[in-house]
Amino acid sequence: MKLRLGLICTLLMLVVAITTMGVFANWNYADWNVGGQNSNLGMGVSNFTWANIVDEKVYIVDVWQVDGKGNGTFTSKDYHETTLNSNATLSASTQSYTTANIRVYNNAKETYAFNAVKYNVENYSNDQIVYRLPVLKHGDTIEPGQYMEFEVVFEYKLGINPTKYTLDSILNFEFVPLDELPEEEEIAVSGALGQFKNIVNNVVASDSLTQLTNQMDNYANNDRANGSYIGNVSGASENDVVLLENLFQGNLTLMIDNVETEVTILIKREDVDGNNETGDDQGREMTIYLTTDNLKRDSFFSSGSADVYAAVFTSSNDGQEWYQIGEMYLGTATIKGYDGSWFGEGSFDTDTWKSNGKTIEQIIQSIN
Repeated sequence: MKLRLGLICTLLMLVVAITTMGVFANWNYADWNVGGQNSNLGMGVSNFTWANIVDEKVYIVDVWQVDGKGNGTFTSKDYHETTLNSNATLSASTQSYTTANIRVYNNAKETYAFNAVKYNVENYSNDQIVYRLPVLKHGDTIEPGQYMEFEVVFEYKLGINPTKYTLDSILNFEFVPLDELPEEEEIAVSGALGQFKNIVNNVVASDSLTQLTNQMDNYANNDRANGSYIGNVSGASENDVVLLENLFQGNLTLMIDNVETEVTILIKREDVDGNNETGDDQGREMTIYLTTDNLKRDSFFSSGSADVYAAVFTSSNDGQEWYQIGEMYLGTATIKGYDGSWFGEGSFDTDTWKSNGKTIEQIIQSIN
């Protein structure tokens, strides 16, 4: 009886899906064990199966073209989690476009929210074509066990006289737990922060932390006063910048919602929590300061300030494993030259950083 009921449900869902969605594909249906309970989650399309879903997060489960003008076409190459690899081809007409529909499913036990579309420049082949989300916006939510559908339109950039008609792209339609949704201005720095955690814990490479600290220690050959800091700010040595770009793996320059966003960082190695028993073998924490400010002063005679985020990482085993203390805090710091010049630009002074009148040391020591 149980087997017969399951078969009937499967056939009914198949009929409903085909008639309501208007697409024809090789459907797969499977029971999936979620949270210890056997639940019928639904159907996948093409080469997608529910057996691919193993984590509690949002997944793309279906993609198809729904509209097009001027011979505009869309082809989904593949998708994994919420990252879509696709091709959009338009005609020479500036009015040409193509629209894809994306269906996602929340496999988590908590509400997720849409954050942003993220991609690296090297994974976007044609800057004459842009994408647009007609409805989906930052903060839109999807409940546990629910589906969401949204459209993405590929069209020519306004005012462009197209000379290239095809776009190959890899786009991440990022969904995060609702209680972790960053403010829109935090989107870029939150990606860099996550990568920094991977660097200090040797996830990026088996020696990524050693690469970072060795470069910090090599200050004499990189125009730095000492080995307590390193950054990619204007004026930093080429070797410093190249190493950080390699370690951060594209998370310092991201395209977010069609806008190129550059993250400027300074990493400090110093005692922040006032406890010599935590941190590295010398009791020093690793603090990362991040900003998307252009770091330019309003005038020659004013020092100016920038909005700068700060996050502190420490260790309980002499730097073998690192964890974040507290949150990522938004504060302000004085804009300066990398050489310390008060009339310079392109960098900021971490010693002047404060959030609501408190230094990073005061914040961290108050929660320990």
